[in-house]
Amino acid sequence: MKNISQVCLILIISLFAFGPSRAEYKCFYGNLHAHTSYSDGESTPDTAFTYARDVALIDIQALTDHNNGGYDYNPFLYQKVRHAADSITVDGVFVALAGQEIGKTTGFGHIACFETPELSPLFNYASDLISCYRWILGEDKPAMFCHPMLFQPDDFNYLYYYSDYNRSMDLLEVINQNGVYESKYLLALQNGWQVGASANQDNHNRNWGNAANSSGRIPLTGVWADTLTKASVLEAMQARRTCAMLVYPAMDRMEVSLRSGEHWQGEHFITPSTSINFQIKASAVAVNFKKIYLYTDGIVSDSLSPDNRDVYWDLNKEVKWGKHYFFVKAVQTDNDLAWTSPLFIDVLQDDPKTKVVTWPTPVADDCQIVYQPLTGVNRIKTLIYDVAGNRVWEHEASDPSAVLNWDSKDMKGNRVPNGLYIIKVEQSGPAQTSIAIGKTAVSR
Repeated sequence: MKNISQVCLILIISLFAFGPSRAEYKCFYGNLHAHTSYSDGESTPDTAFTYARDVALIDIQALTDHNNGGYDYNPFLYQKVRHAADSITVDGVFVALAGQEIGKTTGFGHIACFETPELSPLFNYASDLISCYRWILGEDKPAMFCHPMLFQPDDFNYLYYYSDYNRSMDLLEVINQNGVYESKYLLALQNGWQVGASANQDNHNRNWGNAANSSGRIPLTGVWADTLTKASVLEAMQARRTCAMLVYPAMDRMEVSLRSGEHWQGEHFITPSTSINFQIKASAVAVNFKKIYLYTDGIVSDSLSPDNRDVYWDLNKEVKWGKHYFFVKAVQTDNDLAWTSPLFIDVLQDDPKTKVVTWPTPVADDCQIVYQPLTGVNRIKTLIYDVAGNRVWEHEASDPSAVLNWDSKDMKGNRVPNGLYIIKVEQSGPAQTSIAIGKTAVSR
């Protein structure tokens, strides 16, 4: 761990202003995993939503009854949940979400999906993880890993990362009433998943929104949205603009956020600069923070000991080129905890002649091609050549922010031989055209 004097930081313990931003968000408190008698819980959706709003006093409540073997949840009941959620949702007051929990207790794990028009086709997808990811991706709604590896150590294929389905999963439960899954959060991030942090109660009793875990603390997900509307909440969940927290007493809720300029936690962006500035904010109602940690690629890299309820930490870090993720963990003096979603930052090689790179380098199998995207571009063409000038692969797309993967095969599907390869990325739009050149090596 670095000494604070070894990093460039400014600590301001005050009312905090981040300065101009493309959007300003407010933290709303939600419970994204809960059940009723429609599967293995108690009572009805109307009762659950009303209790969460009027007794637990939270802003967002999702019901995710089990859509898997042994339960009576069915399309008719799911539509009743959707109707109840829409009926009780009032913009600016309370948001209710209809969801479902799919998967198996052995060899698969559980996934919560939110606000899909229909139930997932259970018997086609409950035992097939890849098809499940594919179905979620097609629905384009938020999805969350629930209590990862609670049932079996190989749940979600050990959280194996499938690059083709990177955007199928948005959140992971760092906290569930059954336990703390920080190690699984780190594993998912290390494997390559770009998932955000959530904390939920997995209610099976009549305590939606205020159910405590074995330590007496209440798990809640902080959702950073511009307004308390269903559309804004769903957008924030898919954008991974969340934090996970354990709180006690019930109303000592925390706001913990991580930004880099205009980029909020959960975002992925590319920069040519190896100097990154972070703005870290933490506030609580009643209890001071005793420690704020910044994690870099899964390891604590910087820390702060504020002993205050309101903290603003401005931190400059020098990082090497490559793919990185950063998140914040906050600890209060009563040992309540909070985790932010990560910022995913790709730092291009600090070489004006090299504007395209692959991660990893050298390439053994699959890799990601990374370049600096331009604004206003509607056509991106990527070409790969061998050193003799032969074109071995090409790809064309319209979204410069999309993840671009190469499986180290040529256009016929054959694995290319070991050696050096040149990468050319052409970006064009109505007002500009740009060509960037890079190189990589294949070594198996």
